[in-house]
Amino acid sequence: MNYALLLASGEGSRFGGEKLKQLTRVSGKTILEHTLRVFDKSPLIDQIVIVSNPKVMLLEEEFKEKYPKCRFMVLGGNSRAESTWMGLKAIREVAKPADKVLIHDGVRPFLSHKIIEDLISALDTFDAVNTIIDATDTMLYVENEQVVSIPDRTKIKRGQTPQGFKYASIVEAFTDFLPKQAELKVTDDCAIYLNYWGERSRIYTVRGSEENIKITFPFDLITAEEVFRSGRHNESVELPVNSEINKKVAVVFGGSEGIGKAIVEKLQSADLTVYSLSRSSGCDVSSADQVKSSLEGIANKHHTGIDFIINTAGVLHAGPLISISEDKVEEMIKTNLLGSIHIANHAHTYLKQTKGMLVFFSSSSYLKGRSNIAAYSATKSAVSNLTQGLAEEWQNDGIRVNCIAPSRTDTPMRTKNFTQSDDLSDLLDPDWVASRVEEVIKSDITGVVVRVY
Repeated sequence: MNYALLLASGEGSRFGGEKLKQLTRVSGKTILEHTLRVFDKSPLIDQIVIVSNPKVMLLEEEFKEKYPKCRFMVLGGNSRAESTWMGLKAIREVAKPADKVLIHDGVRPFLSHKIIEDLISALDTFDAVNTIIDATDTMLYVENEQVVSIPDRTKIKRGQTPQGFKYASIVEAFTDFLPKQAELKVTDDCAIYLNYWGERSRIYTVRGSEENIKITFPFDLITAEEVFRSGRHNESVELPVNSEINKKVAVVFGGSEGIGKAIVEKLQSADLTVYSLSRSSGCDVSSADQVKSSLEGIANKHHTGIDFIINTAGVLHAGPLISISEDKVEEMIKTNLLGSIHIANHAHTYLKQTKGMLVFFSSSSYLKGRSNIAAYSATKSAVSNLTQGLAEEWQNDGIRVNCIAPSRTDTPMRTKNFTQSDDLSDLLDPDWVASRVEEVIKSDITGVVVRVY
């Protein structure tokens, strides 16, 4: 049996603010939920223990309902060591000596499945495993504010979590440590293990990740927001499969050409019923009435409802802002932003019925405004924020909301707006983007801007 023990009992004195850092929302979920979700979706983890403080304990029923592997929630102690001990004691009636326990900070939400896999594998051979990354700065040993020595940086590593142990061996170490904890200065569980087992410890190491950050200070929250916003964590965390999508119903706005057309063909080949809507078929997303009537017509044909609504409709007029007519600027705003809002407003009823997913499209321009497409970039940035806002608003309705942000893609819109001097060698194929969309709608993620390269 493999257990994950999540430490979430801290008061966050260094974080500040009114909310506990573990209950602060980022990209549609609390930080603790993001962390919990990684372990709940890992095929290598059987049960999860959350060590919490009283405020987190109020969410026990909700967590256990949403995350099936969350079997135990217990109050923590006055220190990290005492909290870890509370978690270890919570499973003493069910855990066997050779069972594996991964102890992880509840506010490290960007843990990859690869690290979990490496830890579990290493515990087949070793009784203790630590997650490490290289020390990138020069390390100094300081006493009385003076540098005493400078260690060899190649032999210095930074420790992360999870730290993994065989259950019996870590319990034995804690049993020895707790009566004398006031005499020893330790900052993590491996230190307790090493103090007890000494030369017998044989603590193995596996590679961690620079993205596996612990959110400790307010500045870390800015970093976390940007990791979620940029979708970088999706490169290390695989999209969890939620269900098969065949026989379901999808609506693709902007489905007559480019990426939209590729998505229509991709989903049809996956045995979905797919409706393609566009200006040419009589549905201009800038018109709320046309969006409403189009969705109503499709819903009336399917008693099972609409499962996925995908908006790829977009308008781009390139050039310096002062040279673009006001009509063209308004067209971009009405199509790219207001069109997304119209779709969201009229999609909600249908997606709530099916617990489905709404997918918007942004672009690589949402991260940074670019010359000659300033207004377009602004609309795409707005769409990414709309995604994350709606994901929070609609989470209790069971609706997932995500956004696809592809890099430069070979579409008619690009051909129309950029000259032949534009470098075409690295353009994405629309079919590749469509494949990523298929992966996203199979997943249970929400509030994520998924970058496609």
